Amino acid sequence: MPSSESATHQDSAPESASRLGLHDERWTHLVLQLMRWMPIWLVTALAYPVTLVIYILAVPQREALRQNLAVLLPGGSGNSCMAGYRVLLNFALTYLDRLWHLHFHQEVEWDIEGKMVFEELRTRSCGALVFTVHSGNYDLGASLFARKLGRLIHTVRMPEMTVGLQDMREKELRGQERMEPMLRIHYNTPGSHLGMELIRLINAGEVVCVQGDRVMGDVAPTHETIDGLCYEIPRGPLVLAEVTGAPCYPVFLKRLGRLRYGIEIGDPFHPGGSRPKAAELAPKWVAVMHGFLQRHWDQWFVFERLVTQVTS
Repeated sequence: MPSSESATHQDSAPESASRLGLHDERWTHLVLQLMRWMPIWLVTALAYPVTLVIYILAVPQREALRQNLAVLLPGGSGNSCMAGYRVLLNFALTYLDRLWHLHFHQEVEWDIEGKMVFEELRTRSCGALVFTVHSGNYDLGASLFARKLGRLIHTVRMPEMTVGLQDMREKELRGQERMEPMLRIHYNTPGSHLGMELIRLINAGEVVCVQGDRVMGDVAPTHETIDGLCYEIPRGPLVLAEVTGAPCYPVFLKRLGRLRYGIEIGDPFHPGGSRPKAAELAPKWVAVMHGFLQRHWDQWFVFERLVTQVTS
C-alpha cells in the first residue's frame, strides 16, 4: 500500500493558536533558512538565548512544566526556573536535530540498551504494543526502530495545533515513510475509528507504537498513583492491550548529544497471551514510566500538567 494511503488522515488540524504564536509554521521556516546559511555551532549557540526568551513568554506552557517538575523532583528542586529552562532547551536541541536529519540529511547515531529484549521483539511472530513517552526524538526514533526491527511499525500521532504546521509536519512524515518502507504513521483524530484499525493490525501480527503519557484533545484519561504522585495518562493504549492481549514493551528515547540518541528497551510489563483489564495494566506501565522520568526528567517534553502530588 502506498504510504499516502497507509495513514489515517485528519480532516483538518484545529486552528487554535494565533498567527505567529508558538505553533505557527513560519517559525520553523525561519529556522530552516538560518540553518542553511549559518554554521552548525552558531545555530546551536543561538538556541540557548532563543529558548530563554520563549521560556519567559510562553507562560501557560512554562507554568504547566514547572508544576510537573515541582512534584516530580524531590527536595523542591523542580521549582527552580533553571529546571524548566533545561527541559525546554533539550526540546529545542532535539528539534534542531530533527531538522538537521530530515531537511539536511545528517545521520543520527543511536545506542540501544536492551538488545536481548529488542531481538525478542524482532523475532516474535505475534503482534505487539510498544509504549513510549514524549522524550528524546519520537519521529527520528520511529524511523530507526522500523529500520532496525525489520518488522512493519505503526506509530500513532496527534494532529498539530494549526493547519499550517500540520501540513508541514505531514509532508515531512510522508517523506519519512517513503524512505522507511517498514514505517506507517497514523493520526488519532475524532471520528477516525483508529482504535479498531490498530486492533486489526495487532491481531494481524504487526507492531503498534503508542505514546502512553500525554492526554490531549478527545483522548480519554485515566489516573494512576505511585510514590505519592498521581499521573494522568491516556486510557486508549491500555484498552488496546486489554482487547488484543498483545505483549507490551516499554521503549524510551533520550538525547545523548548532537544527533546522538539512546533507545532503552525494557522487559515487557505485560508478556502477552492473556487479556488483563486496563486497570490492571495501568500501574505496571506507570511504574516503568515513572522510573524513566525519575532518571531523565529533563527530557520529558510535555507542556500540560500531567502529574500532581497526592494529598493525604
